[in-house]
Amino acid sequence: MTKQLSPKTLSAHINRLISRWPSDPVRPSAVSVQTYLKTRLPTTPTPTTSSSSSPSPPTATATAPQSQAQAQAQAQAQQQQQQSQLSTASINALYSLLENRYEKQYPLPQNLRHPRSAPSHYDDVLREFREAPGRGWVKRMMEKLRGVLRFQ
Repeated sequence: MTKQLSPKTLSAHINRLISRWPSDPVRPSAVSVQTYLKTRLPTTPTPTTSSSSSPSPPTATATAPQSQAQAQAQAQAQQQQQQSQLSTASINALYSLLENRYEKQYPLPQNLRHPRSAPSHYDDVLREFREAPGRGWVKRMMEKLRGVLRFQ
């Protein structure tokens, strides 16, 4: 079983991750890491309204099913909130990705990054990802035609 953080601590960690995580201009914002983390922010439980404001006094037979249904609804809401919370291991994994711990621990050899067959391939891919969001329609069509018709 993984250790669960308190809602206040979890909220602080998630907000810190959201603020420090780099935005991805190619990925739509609906599926970004920031959007995912915002859905995992713990919500504070809202107090239920008191039934004393009703004008007629409730009968004993009517309150038993209502209170039982309310208890079940609260239990289900609490269970869903616990399932949607991130564990300590998940928070640690997100921090390790943010800080590039794995890139530092397991660096890529240069022959993987720059293969002999196409030494600039990965650099070209990275350049394309940087340039793609700022291209206009005409520029995209020219790049598409240039990819289809490869004159050399």
